[in-house]
Amino acid sequence: MADSVGLQFVSPYAFEAMQKVDVVRLAALSDLELRLLLPCLVRMALCAPADQSQAWTQDKKLILRLLSGVEAVNSIVALLSVDFHALEQDARKEQQLRHKTGGANGESILVSQLQHGLTLEFEHSDPLRRLRLALSELLAIMNKVPKMISELAMKIYNCYKIFVAFTFELVYLTSHRGDHKN
Repeated sequence: MADSVGLQFVSPYAFEAMQKVDVVRLAALSDLELRLLLPCLVRMALCAPADQSQAWTQDKKLILRLLSGVEAVNSIVALLSVDFHALEQDARKEQQLRHKTGGANGESILVSQLQHGLTLEFEHSDPLRRLRLALSELLAIMNKVPKMISELAMKIYNCYKIFVAFTFELVYLTSHRGDHKN
């Protein structure tokens, strides 16, 4: 097994264990190595399997035992219960609404009225509400980017006009200096 200090990527050992669904090898992984695999392991343990064999049932029990002591599993389970298709539909409607209104009126399909500030609302919300808040903010930022780009382009154009005017003035003054000497 790889040294798990500072592990940021799945080790080849852990990858092979996942690829082969070798639960004995998975059980031998460190907590940090297991943490990197949590979304996959939770999905394997909780979603309906194609394999209905007795061997898989036993393997699944071992995976559930591995997951039982990890606090982050509950958050992952909550995210697995989100209806992402409905969320995507709402996000598309939100995007159309923001495009139609220019994003200025504060209406939102994804997020109803905020009771507290955005940060507090996010911290005290369930996973679906958190996803909705994050999507709403991302769409708001995406809506502002074209405006910011056009404003930047206008500033660059204005700077260019000033530069051209200044250059013409310098050329004019330089070319007329010789006229005064004659």
